[in-house]
Amino acid sequence: MEHKILERAKAFYFMVVAVMMYYFLNEYIDIGLHVTYRHAFALVLACSAILLFLYKPNIARGVTAFKEACIYSVPLAVTTVVSLFIWFVETVDVGVMSRGLSSSFIYANMLSFALAAGAMLYIFGEKGIWYNLIAILTANVFMIVTIIAQNGLGNYFSEFITLITTFAGVTGDIIVQAEIHELAFCLGAYLIYMLFKPQKNILYFLLLFLSLFCFLSAFKRIGIIAIGVALAFGYLLKLIARYNEKTASRLVTFFTIVVILLLIGYIALIKGDAFELLEKAGINTSGRVEIYNAVDKFYDFNPGFLGNGIGFLTYQLNTFMKVGVASVHNDFLQHFIDLGFWGYILWLVSMTLVRIWYFGRKGRVENAIIAFILILYLIIVSTTDNTMNYPLLTGVLAILMIGSGFDENVRVAENKMFGCVSKENREERDSLL
Repeated sequence: MEHKILERAKAFYFMVVAVMMYYFLNEYIDIGLHVTYRHAFALVLACSAILLFLYKPNIARGVTAFKEACIYSVPLAVTTVVSLFIWFVETVDVGVMSRGLSSSFIYANMLSFALAAGAMLYIFGEKGIWYNLIAILTANVFMIVTIIAQNGLGNYFSEFITLITTFAGVTGDIIVQAEIHELAFCLGAYLIYMLFKPQKNILYFLLLFLSLFCFLSAFKRIGIIAIGVALAFGYLLKLIARYNEKTASRLVTFFTIVVILLLIGYIALIKGDAFELLEKAGINTSGRVEIYNAVDKFYDFNPGFLGNGIGFLTYQLNTFMKVGVASVHNDFLQHFIDLGFWGYILWLVSMTLVRIWYFGRKGRVENAIIAFILILYLIIVSTTDNTMNYPLLTGVLAILMIGSGFDENVRVAENKMFGCVSKENREERDSLL
């Protein structure tokens, strides 16, 4: 009885911290540097799991969660090493290096949020995927309920229906308050995962309904397109895998390489004034032509372009340039300008192929497909938003990629380390779904 109470208290604690991580989106702690609340709560989750590990270690689960969080965070290592090389060659001062590294490690530290995802999996096993979704929905629903309480239920749903029927062509003053971009993109990733691996139980449908409602309340058109494209590829690869897993695995690799080549070509198109041609053709690019023209002087599209180091473009936009924005709203152009031609390619490979090959290793084709479609989703939404700077989305993608087959990975790791599987890891836990 006492053991069950302690387990429930532990679960309650981690859930409360997770909810606060998703709720406090704009607040920050000023300690000379601005540390966001969400980053602080991510560190609390990670440190709390480490303390529990030290008190009562589950070695196989801890090693698996930590190792896979580090593999997921390889792009952070790439941006750091490439930037250090650029700064060494260019002999920049310490202030430039400090500014660049703080943007990667203080504001949107990929490793911190991957470790937070690993903490949820260490505590709950694969159920951590669903506990994390419940935390997101709790925070988001509370925000929406607050908006409804201030403006009325009828007014909210009237604007909600208008938003849906006009495909976000008409957005009311009330519903726009529910346009919480970061949580919407987090829920978009969960919708892909849930629709790719559908289940038949009441809780699944409840979580799916709430996820759809919160996602549609924010209604990101690029998110809807990205979900559709990701699921189309996912279902196709899943169908092929039923007949020939090796072919499906090779196709995942082929599609990923094509995506990398397209993203390299995307920079060439921007440099070649493709967006200006779109404007002349009557297509509204939402001011991107002006932004891209303003940053054009900072890069060349050729193998000799070394780059400027991470954080360079953000600093230029916020300090010296008067273009009315704090970012280029294009994560790929930003990374190309910061990391250079070859650094950009290394970053693309680390973000795509490294993750897909690792999480799909040893013939785990479904895991490879899941990693691929989630990365495809991230890439599509990042072409119009600075989505890769959303740390909470980083954590969600981490928990979905690492969590798929996590309990089995733990058993394999423990058997490899100790020649047997402990009762704690051998027993299947009661599933939330």
